[in-house]
Amino acid sequence: MSKFFPSHQNIKVSNIDIVAFQCQDIVFQFACIAPGAYLPVHQHPESQMGMVISGNLEMNVSGKKEFLNPLQQVYSAGSEVPHGFDTVNYSDESIFSFDLKRVTHLSTNEAVFIDLKPTSDQITNFPSHIAVGSWFTTIITQIPPGEKTSNQQSDSEEIGVIIDGKMMINIGGEQQEIKRGQIYYAPADVIHSGYNSASETVTLIKIVLPHHS
Repeated sequence: MSKFFPSHQNIKVSNIDIVAFQCQDIVFQFACIAPGAYLPVHQHPESQMGMVISGNLEMNVSGKKEFLNPLQQVYSAGSEVPHGFDTVNYSDESIFSFDLKRVTHLSTNEAVFIDLKPTSDQITNFPSHIAVGSWFTTIITQIPPGEKTSNQQSDSEEIGVIIDGKMMINIGGEQQEIKRGQIYYAPADVIHSGYNSASETVTLIKIVLPHHS
């Protein structure tokens, strides 16, 4: 399996179904949180950030609690910062979210909730929203039918998630169509681009991370 389009591993924790991807030293996870499920506050050496895709979730980060609305806020917990959702999912529907973990080597006790703010893609001018953390940038972009993202290359790593529709992604000359539940990984300095060949607007979430050894 290509490192640009990683395969996944299925994990179950309590009433939470997790689809996990390993991208070098980055772990990306989708979580489907069933009604009645909760995740006790815990901590680990990796820094973690995450977002709710559908449903509403009350997140606890180092004692700070906030309701996360779909695609509107990002939480960030630094290394060994306690986090989790100790409130049961009382709704009748599952909550769909994602998180990303990596050892950041930052001397930070970061425990924050960041609102995404409207902006536009600097290259394409597509409507976007952005949240900037101390060790990541999260960008949500709407890509109209028939449009493409131009070739990009930077000294940062990038993980991309499609949450509706599908999109053709080209990374380092390797091309694959990805859809909901799949991700792509673009290492630092590797040229990558995307094309929306469908008849509906695609919502793309990009998490951009400064590369480190």
